[in-house]
Amino acid sequence: MMAKQQSADQLDEEQPPARYEIDVKEAELRGRSLPMLVASKRCYACQSADEEEPSKSSDAKPYIKRIVQHCAETEEYLVEYTPLREALFRVILARGNKPTTSEELVQILKDRWAMTTNPRDISAEKIEKVLDYGGSYCIVRLP
Repeated sequence: MMAKQQSADQLDEEQPPARYEIDVKEAELRGRSLPMLVASKRCYACQSADEEEPSKSSDAKPYIKRIVQHCAETEEYLVEYTPLREALFRVILARGNKPTTSEELVQILKDRWAMTTNPRDISAEKIEKVLDYGGSYCIVRLP
């Protein structure tokens, strides 16, 4: 019995960290407009500069690109009182929707929220739990 327990523990230790990304197909399955969702996460200045409103038929990539190039660097993009699921979505967008591990997400949030007066549980385990039940943000765990 002890050998089986050790083997299970070793398997847990050897597994690579979970990786996450925002998935277009998941958005379609949920009936969400990913371009409109992403566009709404841009900073106030970028949203105000729009000549036309984003639509379901828009491409999300230009909005993600703008977030990476500009919005993610603004102070209001990821404030300390942002709900955790929203913050994780914003961090993944700020990374250009590249597959991101839970450990990377932890480090980014720790760096951004280092001086917060309201500390929160942002452990890798907590983040994985939140993302595995990500719901409306269409964040999926990669195989």
